[in-house]
Amino acid sequence: MKNFIYDLKMRYNKAVFMLLKQAKMPPRPFRVKFETKCLVLSPYIGSESLGLGGLIAQYPKNFEVLALTNGSSMVKNVSKIESINTKKEQFYGVMKHARVKGYKIFDINSDELKNEYKKVAKIDISEVDFIFIPNPFDGNKDTLALIEHFKKILTTKEHKKTLQILMYESDCPLSYIDYFADITNISSTKKQMLDIYYSDNEKLTSGVMGLNRFRAIGQDAQYCEGFAGFFVQDFLKLPLM
Repeated sequence: MKNFIYDLKMRYNKAVFMLLKQAKMPPRPFRVKFETKCLVLSPYIGSESLGLGGLIAQYPKNFEVLALTNGSSMVKNVSKIESINTKKEQFYGVMKHARVKGYKIFDINSDELKNEYKKVAKIDISEVDFIFIPNPFDGNKDTLALIEHFKKILTTKEHKKTLQILMYESDCPLSYIDYFADITNISSTKKQMLDIYYSDNEKLTSGVMGLNRFRAIGQDAQYCEGFAGFFVQDFLKLPLM
């Protein structure tokens, strides 16, 4: 299985390299207008804040955040119920801290998303302008399931012709980025969001903020989040699975 994943990643990286060679375009700032509707699909509780917590906190009224699993195995040495309750409390706390307009946790246990397409298929994408998904090659089992389900949704459900898919960096950096979001003025809020989730893992939070510092190189900013963007027809052609 690992060799299969590595082969896919190499194919993907090769495709990315060829696209970069042809395009040679620097990343552009991601703009959110008053009427822009953004949907975040998170394979696990916390992924959304790792990848785009700053952007979410900048435009909380424009975002809906969906955590597709309930964190049943995310807290070590406790029961599933205790783990779920802990992660739910953290998620709700983060969403309230960021003043997010809409958010939800799906009743799906960790590592079981693959078998729950019927629940995921109820997601309404008809009026969304941008859908944020994690980097497909982050090595997370539920991320792979999310991508598989999401591709089915895109081919079966109504959506805007102008819909764009934006990959974000949570467990794994992207090979390249098309968009960057300057989160300098909101970076402390993102750090606070991460601290709610990972108060016992300073290495992780400092690493994420360090990546945001790196993404700001070459921009007139101190912290940036990066995203790879695709239109639906191009996204569906990518060798993601």
